[in-house]
Amino acid sequence: MNKTSSRVTSASLMAVAAIATFSANAQSNYPSRPVRIVVPYAPGGGTDINARNVAPRLTERWNQTVVIDNRPGGNAMIGADIVAKGSPDGYTVLMSASSEIVTNLSLFKQMPYDPLKDFEPVTLASNTPVVITAHPSTGVKSIKELIATAAQRKYSYASVGTASPQHLAGEWLKILAKIDMVHIPFKGAGPALNDNLGGHVPIGFLSLLPVVPHAKAGRLNVLAVTSGARSPALPDVPVMKEVGYPDIELVQWYGVFLPAKTPRVIIDKLNRDMNTIFNLPDVKERLAVGGADVLATTTPAQFGQFVRGEIEKNRRIIQVAGVKTE
Repeated sequence: MNKTSSRVTSASLMAVAAIATFSANAQSNYPSRPVRIVVPYAPGGGTDINARNVAPRLTERWNQTVVIDNRPGGNAMIGADIVAKGSPDGYTVLMSASSEIVTNLSLFKQMPYDPLKDFEPVTLASNTPVVITAHPSTGVKSIKELIATAAQRKYSYASVGTASPQHLAGEWLKILAKIDMVHIPFKGAGPALNDNLGGHVPIGFLSLLPVVPHAKAGRLNVLAVTSGARSPALPDVPVMKEVGYPDIELVQWYGVFLPAKTPRVIIDKLNRDMNTIFNLPDVKERLAVGGADVLATTTPAQFGQFVRGEIEKNRRIIQVAGVKTE
């Protein structure tokens, strides 16, 4: 090797080493600039509430601004796709519900991203049951009354998107109770709840988290929840097995993801910090008041295994409920 080649090689090695050092320092200093949490639903729903409960505490912990970016649409795939195609540097985070990661795989023949290959699971955040509601103008105060009057009234019902736990609960009840209701999908629980509150859509199959204050104020009649046991947030409301439908047991979970190929040191730091903040007493209490159970104790690997199990479970539910693929 001549001297010129040797100098070029040495310079190249030094440049590579410098880049590697810079990259390692950037990762160890994460976050060193504002972080965006993408919520693929409209404001006001359970995913949004989870994100807005942790964002201020992350800002305090990191001394960096954490902003919420609501990007609804496409059955939650528009917002999720932004994260899937984002830089794998930890500055674009997905706060997810199950549709965009789990159920869409069984619903759409084509998706703009691969839920298993294009994301790094970080942690499970919380879950909440589906709640069945009726606008007071209907006079319906129980599942029994809903079923008894469905044939004459031809109800429509609001839920988030297609093949969400809320939608699946509605379709499952239609099959088991042999009733017909028209499904009205919304881009988030916030808009669905607003139309249910306004009486524009008389029945709601919604996440419990945003419904609780309206139920306590008497603005909605709450007929049942789909959890295995009654929710402490609404202890007088029966679960579906108490009203004759034990098979309808569904919960809406929320979790945190990063783009694929995000460095492990960043994934692990976000996992630790998210788990810590979700379990702070004030954050945990605010979510519990709305009927959400904080589950932020999982490692990234455990959460990834959970997601794979949810994909298979929901594939079977979608088939039983007869939800059409697109």
